Amino acid sequence: MTAFEQTLQDIDRLCRKHRIPYAVIGGIAANIYGYVRSTVDIDITIMAEIDQLEHVLAIFANDYSSVQPDPLAFLRRTFFVPIRHRVTKVRVDVTAALSNIERRMLERSQRRFFNTVEVSVCTIEDLLIMKLVASRTKDLLDLEELIARHRVNLDLDYLRASAKEFIHVERTDVIERLDEFLRKS
Repeated sequence: MTAFEQTLQDIDRLCRKHRIPYAVIGGIAANIYGYVRSTVDIDITIMAEIDQLEHVLAIFANDYSSVQPDPLAFLRRTFFVPIRHRVTKVRVDVTAALSNIERRMLERSQRRFFNTVEVSVCTIEDLLIMKLVASRTKDLLDLEELIARHRVNLDLDYLRASAKEFIHVERTDVIERLDEFLRKS
């Protein structure tokens, strides 16, 4: 079992044991959906209210060490916290799902395999929206590859409706960018 597989297995075990809804996102999710590329960390989103964050961090404390000196303060300020698996040394960026968009993503998540390990992962449509919103160079490359691979099976109505929601959070370009990527593929 690889370090990533072991770390994912431990995340899944902890989250399921403590009934914390979660979804793998980011580069590992892109790999799960068939776009194999290198990544240096694991990104997950968890369902947690602000007042539950300390409890959630405590659940991870036995198996993970904090990358930040004050992880709770960092999490409250940025809504994510980087932690490192004590055995595998793999970094995990944990994001709290506080918006309706993120919560819906968790509700829609599916069980899929990363190699030999079954995990909860966001849907392909939710991954595309997250990549589009992040819009870093690697995210845009992921977006292009993933749309090319999944174009025929995408729920375009859901994608466009989700993109429209970002207009309300000051990202008016999301719909236009989505249409641009869909035209390319």
